[in-house]
Amino acid sequence: MSATTNKATWQNMQAKLQAMGGVTKVVIGDPHMGIQSGMVAIIPETGSVDETVLNAPRELHTVTLRRIENSNREPFDDGEFRLDAWRAEIMEDLIGDFDLGGTVAYLLPASTTWQYGYIIYENTFYRFLDLSLTYRIDPAATLIQ
Repeated sequence: MSATTNKATWQNMQAKLQAMGGVTKVVIGDPHMGIQSGMVAIIPETGSVDETVLNAPRELHTVTLRRIENSNREPFDDGEFRLDAWRAEIMEDLIGDFDLGGTVAYLLPASTTWQYGYIIYENTFYRFLDLSLTYRIDPAATLIQ
């Protein structure tokens, strides 16, 4: 039974999020340096195998897309509006007719959640939105790099 690696899938997500525009930078992993307003991080969260087909597992993977906005800019509500507009755009694209490519078979819309929070980085107060997405891996997919 073979398992799936995520490198190509996450790189594909990174390229598509950057191409959508409205972000300053898209990184893979939780950023610990170089945080800036408009940044998006693709943060791996969980994975599981809920069934198998023939000779392959049917894996579920969850990533969090973390969008960061500087909370010290005025008017203060603009950051909230940008976060919410970005969330709505991502959900419309991913749950609608949008392909994550790679080994992703499909997104599980009912597992999509989001929450807001605050972080302080280098004495700057940031507001963030964590959008968690769960997707099914296609065990028949073959990636060529």
